[in-house]
Amino acid sequence: MFSKIILNLFVGFLIGFILEFFYRSIQARKIVAPKFINYQMYGLTALFLSLLYFLNISFLLKLILIFIFPTLIEFLTGYLYFKIKKIRSWDYRKELYNYKGLICLKFSIIWFLVALSYYYLLIPPILNL
Repeated sequence: MFSKIILNLFVGFLIGFILEFFYRSIQARKIVAPKFINYQMYGLTALFLSLLYFLNISFLLKLILIFIFPTLIEFLTGYLYFKIKKIRSWDYRKELYNYKGLICLKFSIIWFLVALSYYYLLIPPILNL
């Protein structure tokens, strides 16, 4: 069981790397390798989702947690990175409904959909290996 949860962590890192690589490369119109700080959020979220998978809680509460956790991780990661290194890994200040340029509604919805897809499409097959 523990090894499958750790496998979810690494699958999350891999998916995060791929998503960040393509998103940043398309946005910059050149190949851009993401920083570890950026895609570690996906691994942590995948780890959380795999633990959430085993909890016996209501469907609605799971949806709420799947929405909140990725946004919380994104905020904490961005906030700490900015406070420690004085560098913004991303900047949502031009997006509607942003908070300190670190999170915004648009990307919270995107992360929710990505996390929901991961939860229902990837976690079951990984846990059944």
